[in-house]
Amino acid sequence: MTCKTCLKKPVWKFTNQIQLCKNCFTNYFERKIFRTIRKHNLLPKNIILKKSRDTNTKVLKSVLQKKFQVKTGKPTLKSENLSDLAEEIFQNIIKGKFKFKIQKSPLMDLSDKEIQLYAKIKKIKGNIKKRNPRIQKLFRKFMKKNPDLEHNIVNAYYQLN
Repeated sequence: MTCKTCLKKPVWKFTNQIQLCKNCFTNYFERKIFRTIRKHNLLPKNIILKKSRDTNTKVLKSVLQKKFQVKTGKPTLKSENLSDLAEEIFQNIIKGKFKFKIQKSPLMDLSDKEIQLYAKIKKIKGNIKKRNPRIQKLFRKFMKKNPDLEHNIVNAYYQLN
């Protein structure tokens, strides 16, 4: 199969079987970040990200710098992604905590895999966040049957709260 728009070799395949090439994927990725910022009103007057070597922060800075001036310091925007949120929600549920606050982030609708692919395409080097191995082992098992598991966990959290 080929990219749904330009018929080039795909680099990303969605669960609904639609595929995207490098250019279409980067456009999708960047639009998704800006759409999330608008949807959740996440744009502060001064965009400040934590000084970090992690991939999430470096990718977010790279995308935001296309339209805004970005500084480092005490952060006004978080760089947690969908995978971070799903793991945090799952950890809290395991502990029996059902009432807790999750802070919204421009990357909250993008998974580790999407961020790593974008970083690879754009040649952004960064550290990959360490995950809880027990939870990730369980997630891998579930994701074989339900590839949208992380989205489902986060959506369920928002429905309950």
